[in-house]
Amino acid sequence: HVHRLRNPMRDRITAIIAVLLLALLAATTYWYSQSTRIGALSNPVSREGPDVVVDGATLTQFDADGRATNKLIGDRVTHYPSDDRVEVLRPRMISLRADQPQMDARANHARVEEGGARVIFTGDVTVIRAEGRDGEPSMRLTTDRLTALPDLEQFSTDAPAEIERGGSRIRSVGMDYDNIKRTVKFRSKVQGTVEANASAKGVAP
Repeated sequence: HVHRLRNPMRDRITAIIAVLLLALLAATTYWYSQSTRIGALSNPVSREGPDVVVDGATLTQFDADGRATNKLIGDRVTHYPSDDRVEVLRPRMISLRADQPQMDARANHARVEEGGARVIFTGDVTVIRAEGRDGEPSMRLTTDRLTALPDLEQFSTDAPAEIERGGSRIRSVGMDYDNIKRTVKFRSKVQGTVEANASAKGVAP
């Protein structure tokens, strides 16, 4: 037998849909889920269109031990049942792992795929990593599109990107960042300035 692991984000989205549909049947306009309020709710008439639209939503992802790992906030969250994707307007994703520097990602739009395993940010993407407890300097990443794998704390883009960290400022086309290993790899057309000891702190061309 093949046993599929439970996906906390997918389970949460499914729970949200169920609660909202029940709220519609009860003719209520209030839904409680971590300071989330219903702004609009579309009827699931067609699987091609959205079945749920929530204004001011907060989705929290948990690990197998019940610890919160990531929080995704959006001005509007829309779920499409045809491919189970979630579209988020003006998203903000915050990492909550106590053993890693906090990551705070913002953009104009995000698409959540694979039950939360993949989040694609587009439009004025900015990611800020807080300073590490070991003195690792904070980092700021800007680009126009970015793919995040929240479970792995990995971020990548094939678009032009710029990273500022400590005394370093580097621009490149394409980039891969691992928040657990704290390494940055630049793919092509790399230019900028690097402080003398940055290579020892994880900046890799």
